[in-house]
Amino acid sequence: LAHGIRVTDTKRILTSRKLVDRLGIEAEGAAYEFLEEIKQGIGRLEAATTMLAARLAPSGFLRRLPKQRPDDPAVFLFTSGSESAPKTVPLTHDNLIANVAASLEVLEPEAGDSLLGFLPPFHSFGLTGNVLLPVVAGIRSVRHADPTDARGLVRLIEIYRPTMLFTTPTFLGYILAACSGDELRSLKKIITGAERCPDATFAACRRLAPDATILEGYGITECSPVVAANRLNRVKAGSIGGPVRHVETIVVDPDTHEPVAAGATGMLLVRGRSIFKGYHRHDGPSPFVEAVGHTWYRTGDLVSADADGFFTFRGRLKRFLKAAGEMISLPALEEPFQRRFPPDDNGPRVAVEGIETPGGRHVVLFTTFDLPLRDASEILLADGLRGVMRLDQIHRLERIPVLGTGKTDYTSLRRLVTELHEAG
Repeated sequence: LAHGIRVTDTKRILTSRKLVDRLGIEAEGAAYEFLEEIKQGIGRLEAATTMLAARLAPSGFLRRLPKQRPDDPAVFLFTSGSESAPKTVPLTHDNLIANVAASLEVLEPEAGDSLLGFLPPFHSFGLTGNVLLPVVAGIRSVRHADPTDARGLVRLIEIYRPTMLFTTPTFLGYILAACSGDELRSLKKIITGAERCPDATFAACRRLAPDATILEGYGITECSPVVAANRLNRVKAGSIGGPVRHVETIVVDPDTHEPVAAGATGMLLVRGRSIFKGYHRHDGPSPFVEAVGHTWYRTGDLVSADADGFFTFRGRLKRFLKAAGEMISLPALEEPFQRRFPPDDNGPRVAVEGIETPGGRHVVLFTTFDLPLRDASEILLADGLRGVMRLDQIHRLERIPVLGTGKTDYTSLRRLVTELHEAG
């Protein structure tokens, strides 16, 4: 909060006194305006006439509101910080509306559809999918404040019978683990993003929500966020789908920015209406690059595209190490353990992180349980991983650190790898 106030020059914070009192949040440099006090200042007559004006003469009501231009910033969001310090992302009204429209084409909502929203609105996926989309499209929605409250979410699904969920694979896994019967029978469309959806989650969903289709997609805060997604009538298992409307893509060599051959892995570049114009008060390198005569946003993600236009996510460029002239994919090392030891109610059970060192590399498997290095090495060998694709250490933690979105906090793990390496 202090960082957000400082970089955005926020002067007022609209919130609830109960929340502030409960959490004891300080807001140095900004003043609180409490909803409870604002409500007390609104008389019944004013409330009734305002409601009638909004319902009976919405055009006149809207004309009295402050004017906004499509290219004005609508919101400041912050990158997740899973791999680096958070950066401030200004998204315009046009960015967000374009992405909502594209997302509706993916969802193909029907009159009877309803949504259970529980992703935090400070996360771009939660803001667009759980807040803006249902409001703009008029989709009935139910809200729950805690995405980690799996049992509470299962109860809400059973009671309100929503047909749609926007979620991350981690939170979806929690929900499926907390389900004991047919509580999820109403679900028809489950949209997942932010991380790869494990095969075990797909299998559990087929068993517990047999009428639901999981639409796996890919998005970035800087892109409002949806960039690619599978479609209801066009799903390819293991892929993140194809580009959504208003988004152009190209896959290039990370160093030369020249397009790669069809089917080859390269870095994804994007451009279009839903892409932001640049970070707020950022003195680092530009996030944009020039390629094939256009300016593109550099995602830093590695993908491959097949002949049908489906992307397969290959990992973050930052999550590759180079040692002895070989590229080491940390996601590829992590995947066999994620498959065998999926998350439980307490969160992720395994994670792999590593660093480049003067002598080569140091790759650590973090677990929440005892696992001998020899057994872990046999798991990698069983999946065909050998040579440089090996572990240097296993370190047990009480809990794998996660961010507010449920994603593994690799920044914290990388610091811990450095400490372990320096300690010998």
